[in-house]
Amino acid sequence: GELHFADRANRSERKRESDKLDALVRILVKLRPDELGRLSLSEPVLDAVNEARRLKAKGRVRGGMRRQLLFVAGVLRNEEEEDVEALMEAVDKMTRKR
Repeated sequence: GELHFADRANRSERKRESDKLDALVRILVKLRPDELGRLSLSEPVLDAVNEARRLKAKGRVRGGMRRQLLFVAGVLRNEEEEDVEALMEAVDKMTRKR
């Protein structure tokens, strides 16, 4: 079919979405285990977040931690858009209660 320019997100919109996803990943890694358990995360996302938490606890693996955060964001991008939006809302509510 035809591709209209209005159908594509422009670079600024894609960057904003990417930044929101990166912020979500950083929050997920900082959450306590009990808080993380209350969220409905798929197994691949939970595994990736737990690996990032393991690297964070290990310390002094900055490059590895950065790559793992990018990996978690990539795993989240593979999830359904509605699930990611629901996760963002749940994390937002959870962090506002603190």
